[in-house]
Amino acid sequence: MGPISDSTGHDGTVETAGPYRRLPGPRPRDELASWTTAVLDDGPLPEIPSLSAPSPAGWWEVIEGQGLYVRRTSGHAPQSAAPVWCVHGLAGSSTNWNRLARALSDVAPTFAVDLPGHGWSDPSPRDDYDLPAQARLLGMLIDHVGGGPVNLVGNSYGGIVATLLAAERPELVRTLTLISPAVPDFRLIGERGADPRIGLLLVPGTAGPAVRQLARVDPDRRARSLAMVCFGRPDLVPPEGLRAAAAEVGERASLPWVHTSTIGAARSLIAGYFRPGRHSFLAAASRVQAPVLVIWGTRDRLVDVRLARSTAAAFADSRLLVVAGSGHVAQMEDPELVARALRALLRSRSVQIGAGPADSAPSVDAQRAVAGSSS
Repeated sequence: MGPISDSTGHDGTVETAGPYRRLPGPRPRDELASWTTAVLDDGPLPEIPSLSAPSPAGWWEVIEGQGLYVRRTSGHAPQSAAPVWCVHGLAGSSTNWNRLARALSDVAPTFAVDLPGHGWSDPSPRDDYDLPAQARLLGMLIDHVGGGPVNLVGNSYGGIVATLLAAERPELVRTLTLISPAVPDFRLIGERGADPRIGLLLVPGTAGPAVRQLARVDPDRRARSLAMVCFGRPDLVPPEGLRAAAAEVGERASLPWVHTSTIGAARSLIAGYFRPGRHSFLAAASRVQAPVLVIWGTRDRLVDVRLARSTAAAFADSRLLVVAGSGHVAQMEDPELVARALRALLRSRSVQIGAGPADSAPSVDAQRAVAGSSS
């Protein structure tokens, strides 16, 4: 897999070597790591597993007749520690949190859930992936497993679900961490994140062709494609990591709902961008009472890092970590740096946005030095 060049075309397409020569999305903006206001924990961390390490065992919980698959990672965390609950992004699964969960295992037990139709969870019984319904189901699952308050973490699509839950159930959420949340992007510019043509999924009759297109992609190619799009430095993903991802894709390929659920969730996300009232992202964010940590990679090709500051500003109490060189799944690509910011948040539950001068935040070089051992 060839390295990514920093050169881009006028449309923001990233040039790469190898079979995937042109990737959509904005150009790398590593300089925006200077936006960071988050505090980083500097203590020792548990050993972080590789991308190909086996996943922790899981089990199914039945909520309103629907089976949801949950994984738990625990180490030597204090028994009184509030748990961390992690929610993956579109087409992701609970395994997206393996590395971060281990990095937190000495401070809190970590639960990672497969959302309906993802991973090993059942699909929605009514083929309904409405975002508020997903948030409600997640809250019921947390209540059933152990209750709250919990430290809630969401990536991309899961970040929106987590925000809605934090807004509707403030008593359940102690802290909220959002990693590249899939916030709406209505900017009329050529260089942006996700292809605006994805909105065509809302047109009746388009779901079927989209499902058939996904089904034609073999597991190896799909794993490689996901790495190219989701990682800021896909050339650093080891071959064994790609093989592990391909094996997971292949295992799930036999599930009859694997692609229809992905398209259904994507359609609900897009429809949510145009939802008025209390369930819009901005309205929900304004109601969140918990302290918030927003994390973004400077090479995110799906949600533009230039949205990071405005996203953090939507919350009353927030801090921002912008990770130089990372992509859309910083918890997988830079788990050490993400863990250090999250561990600091767990210690301090009241941090105002913009607290402290900008030059007090870790520099780009300091961030890369911290994250280097996990690359």
